[in-house]
Amino acid sequence: MFIGLDFGTTNSAIALAPTQGAVSLIPIRYRNEELSTFRSILYFEEGERDQNGRSRAFAGPAAIDAYLEGADGRLIQSIKSYLANPDFTSTNIYGSRFTLENLIGIVVAGLVDATPYAGELVDRLRQSPVVVGRPARFVRNSLGQASDGVDDFAVKRLAEAMKGAGLPDVHFEFEPVAAAFAYEEALTRDELVLIGDFGGGTSDFCLLHVGPAMHEVKNRAETIIAVSGVGLAGDAFDARIVEHCIAPQLGKGTFYRSGDKDLPTPSWIYDSLKRWHQLSFLNTYKTRKMLQDIGPVSDEPDQIAALLHLIEENRGFDMYRAVESAKVRLSNDDRTRLTFRSGLIDIESDVTRGAFAQWIAPELAEIANCIDRLLEEAGTPPDKIDRVFLTGGSSFIPAVRDVFARRFGQDKLAGGGELTSVATGLALSARQRFMA
Repeated sequence: MFIGLDFGTTNSAIALAPTQGAVSLIPIRYRNEELSTFRSILYFEEGERDQNGRSRAFAGPAAIDAYLEGADGRLIQSIKSYLANPDFTSTNIYGSRFTLENLIGIVVAGLVDATPYAGELVDRLRQSPVVVGRPARFVRNSLGQASDGVDDFAVKRLAEAMKGAGLPDVHFEFEPVAAAFAYEEALTRDELVLIGDFGGGTSDFCLLHVGPAMHEVKNRAETIIAVSGVGLAGDAFDARIVEHCIAPQLGKGTFYRSGDKDLPTPSWIYDSLKRWHQLSFLNTYKTRKMLQDIGPVSDEPDQIAALLHLIEENRGFDMYRAVESAKVRLSNDDRTRLTFRSGLIDIESDVTRGAFAQWIAPELAEIANCIDRLLEEAGTPPDKIDRVFLTGGSSFIPAVRDVFARRFGQDKLAGGGELTSVATGLALSARQRFMA
């Protein structure tokens, strides 16, 4: 069996490919459910310790449940987004120090433990080569800042994290190339394909040859014409909804009285608010004290009180679920209502698909420019491309698909296995690389 592991910004998965035959995704079992993916999320509950005396971590769906039960704790997500950031080395969680590699290792170990073959899979992971996905372009942090020149640094950290999780023999594959392997399985003829892989933190693109003639190519780098990417995707789209629907009802744009002056509520708070997983960094005495002082002299004291509640009670995940749910509905509906209620927070906002498309226009322009540069560098006009395969959660967004439809035509767009194609493709990549 050949193993592919997709450690994603939002979700992770493992797939197995036999020597011959179809690849299979390993199911995740949690309580009475069987899941196809494992949420790349950690929760540390204050006071809980593991057998070594360190802060105990819950991973995946167990982390979400522990968080939703309302205990005091720290929720951590989008860990992958920080691999390229040399300033993020470690964090202190209730007196225990965890490196970024430690945190990733805990997620991967939790993923393996949640499969029905945990013990057997651990042995196989220790003894067999594993192909792990990596973005075409890493981002410096969850804000999507550019990371030119740090790819090697990020890959080295990811390899160390996998080694710490018990995977000593790791090989990397571009995630869009992995998606190409998954797409290729159903082909009976060779094609020139553009792959678009939209994750939580990056949008990656690869132009390459696929098809039956490529099955004997051990090094698929030989089939790649061009690879590129931008440091934005699902998280950036969510941030626009927060900016337009959530932040204005939590004091953004308000003023407070200081002496004889009216001062704006600090905008940096709302910059962090756009990335819900950064709310834990806002939950400091200094920030809480500032908002407590601003509230009584604000022109919108109820909104500042709601903002303070969001930060103090670490309700970022609740906000994220409301935002993500609205975004998903807009892929099918022209209009939806975003509802977010928690304690002092009572937000309802109507959102239209057209407005959402306008909000994410800067991100769509970056994606479009990235595609145009890739085609120009490859010397390949759009009409020479046989198929455009789009995968990842954000590939469902109509405005994203329109970027490709305008360039290549609606009839060339294809999709499938949007949340799992990378994992299955990684297993297929492993089979092609290592089968004797």
